[in-house]
Amino acid sequence: MNAFDLFAGAGGLSLGMEKAGITVKWANEIDSNACETYRNSHPNTTLFMEDANILLTRLICGDENLPKPGDVDVIAGGPPCQGFSGYNRFRNPDDPRNSLMETFLAFVDYLKPRYVLLENVPGMLSLAGGATPRLLLTTLNELGYNTRLGILQAGYYGLPQNRWRVFIWGSYGDLSIPAFPLPKYNFPRTTIFGATQFRDSVIKPIKGDNGLLPFITVGDAISDLPRIENGSGIEEVIYESEPLSDYQKILRNEKGLTYNHVTNRLGTIQYERCLALSNKNGSGWNDLPEELKPRNLLKYGDSRYGNRFGKLSEDGVFNTILSRPYPYWSAVFHPNQDRVISVRESARAQSFPDSVRFYGKRSSQYRQIGNAVPVLLAYEIFSMLK
Repeated sequence: MNAFDLFAGAGGLSLGMEKAGITVKWANEIDSNACETYRNSHPNTTLFMEDANILLTRLICGDENLPKPGDVDVIAGGPPCQGFSGYNRFRNPDDPRNSLMETFLAFVDYLKPRYVLLENVPGMLSLAGGATPRLLLTTLNELGYNTRLGILQAGYYGLPQNRWRVFIWGSYGDLSIPAFPLPKYNFPRTTIFGATQFRDSVIKPIKGDNGLLPFITVGDAISDLPRIENGSGIEEVIYESEPLSDYQKILRNEKGLTYNHVTNRLGTIQYERCLALSNKNGSGWNDLPEELKPRNLLKYGDSRYGNRFGKLSEDGVFNTILSRPYPYWSAVFHPNQDRVISVRESARAQSFPDSVRFYGKRSSQYRQIGNAVPVLLAYEIFSMLK
């Protein structure tokens, strides 16, 4: 099968498709740094670095360098989701980034692939009363596609991370629609906010299934990486030990090294907070001394914001990897080093292979990783496509 990855970013979705045996023949991404990362790990994919709407115009006008209807078996992608994100305090249904959903559907309408997979954040389920997913499903139906919506927890599929995401499958005409994979790992139960109307679409373990594997931990993911200091790091890391877990073994680079083990420098007050939690793995802002507690969070007590300014635990899991490791939003302090997690550690949490090198400024590298579809989650989903 030949696939077209729209809004491809650093290529997490593409890597998952390729791992599942699908050829990613074309991809589109507008960010130049993400494109450099993508090209480096997908040398055989034709990558179009331009605005998706401009690319769509060229496509419809019959540009000979672009695929024709019938050439594409799978269109997959995650239109930029910040307009829907629960971490965006100013969510707006009229955010122009949300209109890229329409662009995605226009590609589907013109190219008529056999299968469609769309990925986005759970915030899309609650914005404007859930109108967006209903409109997407209705539009795909009108274009001739059978549809299935699933809400998946990445941790159920071998990720060391609490990450809920929404996926919509579409299959054209009489083609059977792929099921979503059943959970394989006994991941700690977590809450998904804003999905009340779609709770029947949450993919959960079968009740009483005792065959689930132990969940992957922070330590499983990053314990083999060398120690680095606040605001420093190593651009190229040569492995100094054998893998310390099966997860590390899966992700390691056969060339014997990895990249981007570098970290943001914490400011003075944030570094003081980090130091205050040095021996408190799995902690949050409530564990800080009174003088270091952020005043704007005091009114929340032990509520859902408890892991902000927190320290990860080696035996626990990562919070959702975001586009920047900002302590205000989540627990991003390393379990046993006084710093935030590095670019490579973020990539490990997202199951990017160690062979993938991220380009651009450090802020761009973090953003590319945070915006990506986890590789192993993408693999599990596309493995259901027979």
